[in-house]
Amino acid sequence: MTATLLSKPTISPSRGDRVVRFIEQHCVHPDGPWVGQPVRLLDWQKAFLRDLFAVDTQTGLRRVRWCLLGVPKKNGKTSLAAWIALYLLLADGEPAPLVVCAAASEDQADLVFGAARRVCELSPTLRQVTERFEREILVPSSPGARLRRVAAVAGTNDGQNIHAVICDELHEWRGIRGRQVWNVLTNGTGARRQPLVLQITTAGWDRETVCYEQYEYGRRVASGEIDDPRYLFVWYAAPEHTDYRDPEAWRIANPSFGVTVHEDFFRDQLTKKSESTFRRYFLNQWVASEELWLPSGAWDLCRVDEVWDWDEREPVFVGVDTSVRHDATAVVVGQWRGDRLYVRARVWEPPVGPDGSADPEWRIPEDEVEDEIRSLAQALRVERIRSDWFHMNLLAQRLLDSGLPVEWVPHNTERMGPATAVTTEMILSRILAHDGDPVLARHVRNAAVRQSVHGPVLTKGRAKRPMDAAIALALVCQAAAWSRGKREEPASRVPILWLPEEHDA
Repeated sequence: MTATLLSKPTISPSRGDRVVRFIEQHCVHPDGPWVGQPVRLLDWQKAFLRDLFAVDTQTGLRRVRWCLLGVPKKNGKTSLAAWIALYLLLADGEPAPLVVCAAASEDQADLVFGAARRVCELSPTLRQVTERFEREILVPSSPGARLRRVAAVAGTNDGQNIHAVICDELHEWRGIRGRQVWNVLTNGTGARRQPLVLQITTAGWDRETVCYEQYEYGRRVASGEIDDPRYLFVWYAAPEHTDYRDPEAWRIANPSFGVTVHEDFFRDQLTKKSESTFRRYFLNQWVASEELWLPSGAWDLCRVDEVWDWDEREPVFVGVDTSVRHDATAVVVGQWRGDRLYVRARVWEPPVGPDGSADPEWRIPEDEVEDEIRSLAQALRVERIRSDWFHMNLLAQRLLDSGLPVEWVPHNTERMGPATAVTTEMILSRILAHDGDPVLARHVRNAAVRQSVHGPVLTKGRAKRPMDAAIALALVCQAAAWSRGKREEPASRVPILWLPEEHDA
């Protein structure tokens, strides 16, 4: 099995071997067990350099202008980026080259730049031709030639005439500032004859970032959907649905396996890292959140393609996660059909403008939510309606006054820990079934988990994306499990006989 994605420029001459010779003759390892020793590039690194430095036969200039290199941690990509930066500074033939090592933070920006500076300090030849400073490396014999470090938090760096920019750990370039700095730095290469934007990263979790946009673009180039010979996309990763504990997946994803990283390392990491963290950092797979709730593909495996509807003779369970504005509100319905729990959802979300921000004036149409719940109660045998009615206290009271089986479920770890556990079990064992609703799927993907004394609990994580339908789903799954005796219902079930004052609207 293989999952390495690669887009190659049209077969043409390459200066890659020249770059290999420069690195192996003049560069040393900046750290690790081989610190100070001459470099002997690995086969995958040589192949990458030959692709990166391919030459356009018509112009004689470098063909590749953009590159995204995705490699798991511990495979030496920081050192490789530092060696490339020094070649671009010293041997690329560009007058007064400005090479920028950029990252999301000061500490991160110092990784590639710091590695390049240590190489210059330890190399017998490069030590003689460079001057090293805290934020710059200069070449006295080449006026204007310099290697600089830049952090995305530091400013926009307008007006620079950049020969090459190396963007380290691109998945960390989040938010408005990260995008602004990326735009300015990449725009700054426009006046050069053969500029290069080299982006190196491991996979991330935030899909509203420059990194994910570049990743998706690279995939389309690799698949042939987009014809862009100036874009090189190289992504080492394990197959999407592979067992992350499989040593074969480790070997596939890590091109330096057996040299810079070994099987014992991964076995140790398995005992200390969550599945989400392991997949991101060591298999180079994009995950839906920082702390992955479900294994990749688990939700899709629960989809059923048959046409189905509710059985009016059988009980249904309703979960509601409420809000007033800014956030979403979801109503999820579940019903046992044989040995599987079938679920559907209806979700209300604030409209999003062209800039990706939600309308701050929008409010949940509470009357529509109420109509939805009452329609379900009129058409079906609703056994339980479960929610933390914090934002819709009056709605809960009206439903209760109508004789509907409304329950108050406080969103604390004591309640949500067991609900998360039973929902996870139903999904992984494919007891749960759904119709492929993309909105429900998105909310499930957005859900993260955090650890508590009562086990993992669903949460939004740092991304703060809507996952209200996942909460409502968990309430449904827990009630359904109680009804079948799959879980023992606690004695502290809380029907709404009154609403606590601290939950008044």
